Amino acid sequence: MNFNDTAVNPEMILFPHMVRPAQVPSRPERSDAATNRRRILDAACAVFASRGQDGEIREIAERAGVGVGTVYRHFQNREGLLAALLAQTKQDLLRRLQVAVQTERPDDALRAMIHAGAEVCEKFGALTEAILSGRLDSLHGGHAEFTALLLKALQRGIEEGSFRPELDVPVVVAMLEAVFTSGTLVQLASDRSYAEAADAISDFFLAAISSTARTDEQEGHHDQRERTAPDHQHPRAPGTL
Repeated sequence: MNFNDTAVNPEMILFPHMVRPAQVPSRPERSDAATNRRRILDAACAVFASRGQDGEIREIAERAGVGVGTVYRHFQNREGLLAALLAQTKQDLLRRLQVAVQTERPDDALRAMIHAGAEVCEKFGALTEAILSGRLDSLHGGHAEFTALLLKALQRGIEEGSFRPELDVPVVVAMLEAVFTSGTLVQLASDRSYAEAADAISDFFLAAISSTARTDEQEGHHDQRERTAPDHQHPRAPGTL
């Protein structure tokens, strides 16, 4: 055997049980891979927001500052990249809202959920309509987890006295979800910011479901009954007409 032959590694022949250090992935390489993945996902978000589902891998790679091959080493295809982006966004959002529902007042938690939904709509731009219509549910699993959090926030609000005790929770959930899925939020945001649209929607729903609104309503009905009650219910002082 000629050890000078460049095709033969003498160390592996003499010491086959030893693993050369170069064969063990180094920590900087793993760090670089994680960094590249984040850059690709960030670039994909910008491209899909601009191009919708027609965003191209080549444009995403250029924006991320990596080669097309690097993108395909992390993601099998464009659909896989989009699925990873949606899944990451969903998980980040769920973590945020779970904390809000558990630690904040029910009205603040509800407002946080509406604002979070508006932020996602703004973030995904041209892709928003496809997300809201449910056409991409197969890529990220739908929004059942968010519905469960909304139910939890409303039930907690009822139990703590923040929301009306007779509140029809399924109706509130259906109406709030419809604000997003129908495109109403996007339409409202077209002549104002997404944050302003989220504030207006939050104010409307909270005014309708809060327990203080019920008290004001009851007082209003009481005042009206007082004004319209027959004269015999209000005895007059002697000598008055």
